[in-house]
Amino acid sequence: MASRLLISSLVLLCFAWTSYGEVVLFSSLQQNLVLEASPKPGQVLKSGIDKITVTWGLNQSLPAGTDADFKKVNVKLCFAPISQKERAWRKTHDELSKDKTCQFSVVKKPYNSSKESFEWTIERDVPSATFFVRAYVFNSAGHEGLLDAMPLLI
Repeated sequence: MASRLLISSLVLLCFAWTSYGEVVLFSSLQQNLVLEASPKPGQVLKSGIDKITVTWGLNQSLPAGTDADFKKVNVKLCFAPISQKERAWRKTHDELSKDKTCQFSVVKKPYNSSKESFEWTIERDVPSATFFVRAYVFNSAGHEGLLDAMPLLI
């Protein structure tokens, strides 16, 4: 009887453990913000020398008040598909917790409803590759919404 109770408890614990962590899929995110980056298409930038300016703001096609619960913005530098080829450590995965596309943080800051900009010097540890900039907006519960993405060559 005790072993049956122990097995039942373990099964319940396993169900509780798997249902505790919410799986967030990239494909399920909405484009809540619009993003722009300063480099021109095809422009090559150098790590440790060049700067990019990233500008973001609310997607104006969304209903008013959409951003009422937005709390944080996280802008990242991400490997483009061509720079992921045969490099599993850079691969895109639809499940955000497993995604390896965006490995470099550009800026994390509180969300502001007005259009914002940030100038970032490309860090020396950023390898030569083709990148794009992606930004996520988080609500008070910590759930992501997607911003737009812009291509870059570094």
